[in-house]
Amino acid sequence: MVKGLVKQLRYRILIIGFLVYALLLAGCGEDPQQGLPGGAAPAVIEVWHSLAGAEAEALGKEVQKIMDGHPEVIVHLEYIEEGEIARLAYLAQAGGEGPEIFLTTSQALTELFQQGALAPVIGNADSFIGLTSQFKYGEKLYAHPLATDVPVFYYRTDLAQLPPTLADFYATKGVLALTALDAKNLAPWWLAQGGKLAGNGQPVLQEPANLIFLQQLLAWKEGKLLVVDPNAWDLFLNAQAAYTIANASRAQGLTEAIPWGSVPLHQLTAGQGELLAVRTLGIANSSIKSSESLSPLIRLVEEELLSSDSQWAIAKAGKRFPASSSFYSREEAQSGILRQVGLSLAQVWSLPGNALEGKLIPIQDKAWQRAWTGVKPEEALAGAQAEAGKVLEAK
Repeated sequence: MVKGLVKQLRYRILIIGFLVYALLLAGCGEDPQQGLPGGAAPAVIEVWHSLAGAEAEALGKEVQKIMDGHPEVIVHLEYIEEGEIARLAYLAQAGGEGPEIFLTTSQALTELFQQGALAPVIGNADSFIGLTSQFKYGEKLYAHPLATDVPVFYYRTDLAQLPPTLADFYATKGVLALTALDAKNLAPWWLAQGGKLAGNGQPVLQEPANLIFLQQLLAWKEGKLLVVDPNAWDLFLNAQAAYTIANASRAQGLTEAIPWGSVPLHQLTAGQGELLAVRTLGIANSSIKSSESLSPLIRLVEEELLSSDSQWAIAKAGKRFPASSSFYSREEAQSGILRQVGLSLAQVWSLPGNALEGKLIPIQDKAWQRAWTGVKPEEALAGAQAEAGKVLEAK
């Protein structure tokens, strides 16, 4: 009887062992499912960013949405000051470390590109061409713009009429106050009148159209119609100037107590002339961390952050505007300052990252400012042309 029980136990143990072995084989035949219980751990995508305050908070919320919808990825945000991001990236990448993604200003992204920290951007976006071009080197794109700002023309309805065109500016007798005499404020008007910086790969700052435009600015100064003052915005608010050129984001601080209006800068030049965007944020991926295995997840994170909704959430928090062209087809963007921003973004000057004009703009700005302080405009532009030649020789 005892022998019979022993045989039965051995038989049961063999059956149980066989079943356990079969279950183990079945489990080994399935690939682990990333991000699910019992599967592989989620991949970590590190993002270095230079956003602070409400803007950083908005970024954090958008990142949380990504992780909630995609358990296969964890996005780790690391704040790095804009002025430090290129240096720290260089040190980190020298040791094979650093983030997968950078989200920072266009200036910082340019520094990162110049030190070889960026790879061609993986994600896709529907940004305005002019905005995107600043991140293009050769045939490759190294970043996508995410948020930006543009200058617009503000006017006070209680002081002067809106001039239909620049040619009508004298007739309005209203004072225009500018923070600086530079291309950031005046590029559309200067370009619309034939202004140019380069031709056939050579600087042409003494172009006749450049001189005529500068003489026009000086004539406005002589007629007490143009004032250059770092406090130009306050002059406008305090009714000491009828007109000013300032970022579109400034409109958010205006109240009904000030009778004001605004239009895109190119409205005064019959739609001609391109402008320079300002305060641009962009997103890019690392040259050493954009591996084949991580590329799909890097693309996922980039494209989620570049969606119209995410751009709007981040941009609004930082008093900027989305870089997405599709955003401006929304109903809410068909009027007011949003419509003006959309029209302006379609007119952004398309300058590739290594364009000669980008190096010449600060030189011409300096020439304008020298002429404003009393140097003859011909001499100011001649000096700028000589300086531009040295820049070209140093290339």
